[in-house]
Amino acid sequence: MIVFTTERYHERPLVVRGPGAGAEVTAAGVFAEVVTIGDYLSGYGY
Repeated sequence: MIVFTTERYHERPLVVRGPGAGAEVTAAGVFAEVVTIGDYLSGYGY
């Protein structure tokens, strides 16, 4: 489960949840996406 707390979703955060492949595999997938987004925003992405 991932919870987003933003200006828009401050009082009631946006919750994304669902079945996963296990905690370690899911965490690795989320981390990989965060790195990809960071690369894109910094200009190093494809």
